[in-house]
Amino acid sequence: MDCPAALNRLVTSGVPVTVEHRAAAAMSSTTSAAIVAECVQNFIMAMDSLKLNMIAVDQVHPMLSDLSSSPNELTILPPDFEGKTKMKEWIARMSKMEAADELTEQQAR
Repeated sequence: MDCPAALNRLVTSGVPVTVEHRAAAAMSSTTSAAIVAECVQNFIMAMDSLKLNMIAVDQVHPMLSDLSSSPNELTILPPDFEGKTKMKEWIARMSKMEAADELTEQQAR
């Protein structure tokens, strides 16, 4: 395999990419790459929780709120981006539900 960036991080700088991005974000304004990484992290966490059958509204709503706020920080996405509108719809739908209510299997899908 030819992985020059990984080789540079492991051999030359000795700093993992997570530390490198965190340091770069601290030095300057928050970069798009760091925000995208946060969006992906929130998306994976929400998907994994649903796969683990965490379907109660009080379990899903906080993760969905985090997932919804992440793309709003990305200036490269248009305001009418489909993912943003879907998140707003789901948050509105879940806000009308009781905390102990659970998503149906189809809703979780």
